[in-house]
Amino acid sequence: MSLRPELSDLLPTEIYEHIISFLYHPFTLKSCSLTCKAWLRPSWKALFELCTIRIHRKNIDAFLEFVELDARTLTFIRLIQHLHVEQGGSKRLPMSESQWGLQELGDYEIFQFDDFLHRFVGLTAVRTLKLGWVRCDTTELTSAALRSNFARVTALDLDSMILSSPEHFFDILGAFPLLSSLSLSGVLFNGGRLYDGLDNWEELDARRTELKSTPPPPSNLRELHANVTEDVTEFLFSWITYHDISLPMRSLACGLFSESSNAALSKFLAHSGSALEDIMIRDAHESTNLDLSPCINIHTLEIGCIHLQSSNGDQRERSSEIFVTDVLQTVTSQKVEYIKIILAISDYEDVDDQIYAFDWNGLMSILRRSQFKDVDLVEILVSGYETAVERVISEYLLDLSDNAEQRPALRAQLHVTKWARS
Repeated sequence: MSLRPELSDLLPTEIYEHIISFLYHPFTLKSCSLTCKAWLRPSWKALFELCTIRIHRKNIDAFLEFVELDARTLTFIRLIQHLHVEQGGSKRLPMSESQWGLQELGDYEIFQFDDFLHRFVGLTAVRTLKLGWVRCDTTELTSAALRSNFARVTALDLDSMILSSPEHFFDILGAFPLLSSLSLSGVLFNGGRLYDGLDNWEELDARRTELKSTPPPPSNLRELHANVTEDVTEFLFSWITYHDISLPMRSLACGLFSESSNAALSKFLAHSGSALEDIMIRDAHESTNLDLSPCINIHTLEIGCIHLQSSNGDQRERSSEIFVTDVLQTVTSQKVEYIKIILAISDYEDVDDQIYAFDWNGLMSILRRSQFKDVDLVEILVSGYETAVERVISEYLLDLSDNAEQRPALRAQLHVTKWARS
């Protein structure tokens, strides 16, 4: 006697995939995966498009069991699209996993990428990869494993990375030929000791990597987020510019540290800045030598955090108060729609002095220029004292006696909100 086919067997899988594609809640997708056999794979596929799988020292053995099982039967391994592998110790664990106590079976105090990454096979769908706590003792075994198992990755995030040399960095980077997005946070070369204790310029220069010996950057790089130190920032942009490749860069985040690093950044922008749409300035220390004029397609510009100086400090510097004005003066793009400015106000008695010292006149004068006429929002995030900032802005707007007709437009653009460190 033949069994009657279930309704779920009569409908094409594409129909289920289309229906489930409208669901965006992980719990709902998990429930869908338990409904019937026909819903299992479409639900898993949608779920792993949303979720990042984080592997760390407490769960790596369990994860590798699934990897080995996937060679024999269907598991979720081949559907994972976003993977984070964290090599660090207890302080790098998720909050739910970071309770102090006795080390359990299968709980490594720290594990080495060299020892484990070659076993991460079958992860053919991974497109976003984050590696945490990469250290100097990582060898070519890690690079080889990355080339073998993750060559299809298009977005790479390297977090807390202290390497033996820039060559070590390029060896890892070379494992990803399809890279279009690169995020660097806490990346240091030469074991993080490039400048430590060195006052001998010949020795310091000897430690620098000659750009002619470096490989070219990924030719399809569209996003670069560099939360790194001054020397690494200068090296990165000098390296990219040296190879004379015009990158299709759309999004850039970096810090402004010094005249020298800003000059390297500006040289890069002159070469590859015309396609940039989103620019985020994270470390706002020095604006000299910055030139955003080649970036003719900027849509969004984020500046900050800018630490306003308190008169209670040893010195009162003017640079932080005019930093935003200096940056905006170099903008030529006619397409700017959104500007974010982050101001950190010191919690001293001279709060009003700090706020008034900011170059509000300069800011409003620049915003009245023609290239900013289509700006929808200038969001000013402040670390407290929002009401005081609103009051000062209103006072400066009232002073625009010669341009009273522009007050409503400026008032509509400017929006003050509270900012907190994430």
